[in-house]
Amino acid sequence: MIRVLAGPLPDIFSDWTVTVNGTPARVEMCRVSALPFNTPWKGHQRPLSQTEEGGFLRIVADETVHVRATHCRPLSRATVRPLSKNVTVKVQRNEVSFSLPQAGQYVLEGNDEHGALHVFVERPSDFSQYGKPTRVFGRGLHNAGKIELHSGDRIFLEEGARVKGVLFGKGVKNVSVFGYGVLDGGDEVRTSPDCYDESPNGCLKLYECENVRVEGVTFVDSAVWVCNLFACTDVELNRIKIVGHWKYNCDGIDIVNSSRVTVRDSFIRAFDDAITLKGIVPYRALPVQDITVENCVLWCGWGRTLEIGLETLAKEYNRIFFTDCDLIHNSAVAIDIQCGDYAEIHKVTYKNLRVEFQKDTLPEQMEDPIGCAYTGYGKPYAPVFIKICSYEYLLGAPFEEYDAALVAARKEAGRSAYVHDVVFEDITAYVEEGCPTPSVITDMRLPNTMSNITMKNLHVIKI
Repeated sequence: MIRVLAGPLPDIFSDWTVTVNGTPARVEMCRVSALPFNTPWKGHQRPLSQTEEGGFLRIVADETVHVRATHCRPLSRATVRPLSKNVTVKVQRNEVSFSLPQAGQYVLEGNDEHGALHVFVERPSDFSQYGKPTRVFGRGLHNAGKIELHSGDRIFLEEGARVKGVLFGKGVKNVSVFGYGVLDGGDEVRTSPDCYDESPNGCLKLYECENVRVEGVTFVDSAVWVCNLFACTDVELNRIKIVGHWKYNCDGIDIVNSSRVTVRDSFIRAFDDAITLKGIVPYRALPVQDITVENCVLWCGWGRTLEIGLETLAKEYNRIFFTDCDLIHNSAVAIDIQCGDYAEIHKVTYKNLRVEFQKDTLPEQMEDPIGCAYTGYGKPYAPVFIKICSYEYLLGAPFEEYDAALVAARKEAGRSAYVHDVVFEDITAYVEEGCPTPSVITDMRLPNTMSNITMKNLHVIKI
């Protein structure tokens, strides 16, 4: 059994014409970042001239998926990522074909990363484990706006549903959001520079919530951070897809002063950091602990792919596990611990990760002054594999100059960051021929300290 999921007449991505097991498939269009050009929030949204169209294809199958795709231009090469899946792509002029024997998240690229086709293959599920839904978004378009979650809610986004809105919960318990539908945050207008406040929301924003499950849903076109967890406990994000995000501060998943959080079997393509673990002033008494990220495919368009920091206002980060993930595109830093504040960061494990670096990756540039043009074309890209550092600066000025509450919190803590008992094991960097060898950087400056950092079986493979 194979079926291709599609919502109610979305915009069609015309770069690729696709058949799945011999049947024509409609590719949904999404907007993504075209270049790593960023600026602090300046009161209006990022211009479309800094973006491009991409596409995504959602397939439910219990057998091998055979894809044949024709590109609108001639192809010199084509690649399916993650490379670790070893998908063989046959190329003939502008046509490609390949097979996907197992469920997972894949990206087809022709010639380079631009105009990518994201292919998500799911095994069939009726989501019956969540019980009878309390609210159903059926097939078709729903202009839902802000969807306020309540304790006990079970929100079902049916296959073929496209929900224009955002999910918001504060202090709620025992909530499930599930289904093969799309949650589209594109109608939300950002008016505030703050990512922490209750507005804007992004696609999913939760404060002080317990026992939350999100499964199967595709999130597109967020106004800010896509999935936000503030002071939450017992949260699972399973098989979610984050794709089609291009706006300022559009992180994929931000886990903030939260505990017992799992992100599993998911795809994240974000303009900003892909997955970030933060600690902030209002919740600084709470730790960041018992966090697991496993079997995910990540694409970072700006900043860090897997990050602890920059904001680390918490007593401790403890028992953090990143395992069995593919980091297929990386901007400034692939794996990062950046201590902007005073937390003790310990018992952190990075294991069995695959990190891909490409020769045509563009270097990051800040829009400074506002209105200047991106000038990174043709300039060298300096990839960073792993970085552990203390405080870094924003636009040449210390971060505390922006926030008096931050200064007070640091003074109240009366201590500095300490990073220890961190393990990097069985991690491979796949470096495309012509791309500089990625660096490993440690830059912990006094009074911040680090100790007992283990790096075992780290490899760099030229491809």
